[in-house]
Amino acid sequence: MSLVKVEKLRKYFPLSKFRRGRFVKAVDGVDLNVEKGEILGILGESGCGKSTLGLVMSRLELETSGRILFDGKDLSGTLRLNTETRRRIQIIFQNPYDSFDPRLSVKTSLLTPLKIHKIGKNDEERLKIVAEYMEKAGLIPYDDFLRRYPHELSGGQLQRISVLRAMMLKPDFLVADECVSMLDVSVRAEVINLLLDLVESNSTATMFITHDISLGKYVSNRMAVMYLGKIVEIGKTEDIMNNPLHPYTRILMSYSPSLFKRIERIPVEGEVGSVVGERKGCYFAGRCPFSTKACFEIQPSLVEVEDGHHVACLEVEKQL
Repeated sequence: MSLVKVEKLRKYFPLSKFRRGRFVKAVDGVDLNVEKGEILGILGESGCGKSTLGLVMSRLELETSGRILFDGKDLSGTLRLNTETRRRIQIIFQNPYDSFDPRLSVKTSLLTPLKIHKIGKNDEERLKIVAEYMEKAGLIPYDDFLRRYPHELSGGQLQRISVLRAMMLKPDFLVADECVSMLDVSVRAEVINLLLDLVESNSTATMFITHDISLGKYVSNRMAVMYLGKIVEIGKTEDIMNNPLHPYTRILMSYSPSLFKRIERIPVEGEVGSVVGERKGCYFAGRCPFSTKACFEIQPSLVEVEDGHHVACLEVEKQL
């Protein structure tokens, strides 16, 4: 059984309080699951809805409709989780400076979650846990870092502490939302490798959100490609990398020549479709170089083309 499963998940934001019935469809009918211990990459351009999906699945945003199952329990319709469930579901945000209280020292920021979740018998024992994790992150001498405040640390140092803050709680499900995109290239590998080591040692199911194909390829076991609030292709990372089927996936890869030299760059014309109001047909049809008349009228569903590899494309479906 999947640890996390979402069914027909939707998250709509009102366009304006003065214009009723008009919504931004950030997440529009998503079905996916995350197995225990796996890393599911969510790949897509900015604005495709992947961060909103992460917020809803980590229960920081309420869905508009659909179901969210966590370890067999239905969490739909509420953000009020018991303390144990909240411990088991954690998130790492893109900007570490926005996720720490600037008035609190690093020591307080790390000890407080342990105290809330009753990890460690006393503050002395909790401090030992913090010290152990700080050493794993290469933040030594640890006491020097613990007395600092967020503004006194570099982005890379503070994001490593974000990773520790989440993983010290030994979560079962983690959402990592573009967690290295704001960091200097020189420190990204350190943060990613720290995250992967802790995720693997705890067998944490992880949803890794990124716009970087090469990073998604390196990190994830499975990958889902998202466009305008919908999953257009999902499967094992190896299958998608070796045999991308949806035109949008192929276009993304064609613009990463260092990774996919065999794929000729595919020109993209037209504008990104609107995420407001009712939409007919495939959401990518207006930009797709292979679209037909039917693509503008019929909305494709995800169909399985090989074991575990699903694609939402009418043209691919014709070839089955």
